[in-house]
Amino acid sequence: MASDLTSVRFPWVALALSFLSPGVGHIYCGRIAKGLFLYSARFLLPLLCIIAAFTQPSNGVLLGLILLPATVTVIIYLYSPIDAYAIAKRVDLDYQMKEYNRASLYWMLIAIQLAYPVALTWGIREYVYEAFLIPERSMNPSLLAGDRILVNKRPMRDGFPQRGDLVVFRAPPAEMGRNWVKRVIGVAGDEIAIRGREIKVNGKQLERERVPMEAVTQLRGQVTGEIYDESLTGHRYRVLLDDDAFDSDSQHEINVTVPDRSIFVMGDNRDRSKDSRHIGPIHVGEVVGHVDYIFLPAETWSRFGVYRD
Repeated sequence: MASDLTSVRFPWVALALSFLSPGVGHIYCGRIAKGLFLYSARFLLPLLCIIAAFTQPSNGVLLGLILLPATVTVIIYLYSPIDAYAIAKRVDLDYQMKEYNRASLYWMLIAIQLAYPVALTWGIREYVYEAFLIPERSMNPSLLAGDRILVNKRPMRDGFPQRGDLVVFRAPPAEMGRNWVKRVIGVAGDEIAIRGREIKVNGKQLERERVPMEAVTQLRGQVTGEIYDESLTGHRYRVLLDDDAFDSDSQHEINVTVPDRSIFVMGDNRDRSKDSRHIGPIHVGEVVGHVDYIFLPAETWSRFGVYRD
């Protein structure tokens, strides 16, 4: 509904409003539909890309999901001020004010859009994905020191970790609040028997098959020892056995039944990992989430993308 008031639309005001929040300059000039489209595009596009990321797409699609919001945001921020400025110059000097032509509305829209990235980042980190840096080699060869990973927090809200999952959890208090990443070997009720390098879950020994060194040449910068494919209830992943780090005198026999709401975890770098062999089972309440993506690999970009065993 229009009012009887008229007012000049100043181009510099339209320009400034659009710099602060794309779309608001158009609303100032009476182009409500176009203004709301530009305004809402920056809200919806990141959310749609985050939802799409849950499907664990191919690396090419994943890269597109990263670049698309950034590219569109840059385009909107360049286009919106220029277009709003041009519209304001064309508007009649006796522009008839609309009900939405209020300074309070402009500032409210600007405040919402300025707060949105902060709220979105907090919400994603708290409930959806959180980024972590791998500081050491206890998960070689699956994760290398220097890898940056994205941890999916949603599954931990929907159910318990499963055998073979790669999970991040809060370490014991003695580790000063650090987060650890390990592989789930056993879940509640499982009987775990470990003797040296031999691991049995519910009486069944985990099978290993040696991986030829030429198949892992891209990892040689960090990996020393022999790499094996290990199988555990449908999961097939790689572990590292290092004779230089293995101390047979320090290996104790472990026999434990995993308590309710707990998991037994081990590092894939079996001879250089502090895990449930030393600190016991981990309560599922300490689990942050499971590893979904390596978004900044340490050694080679061939490891970028969805984490797969």
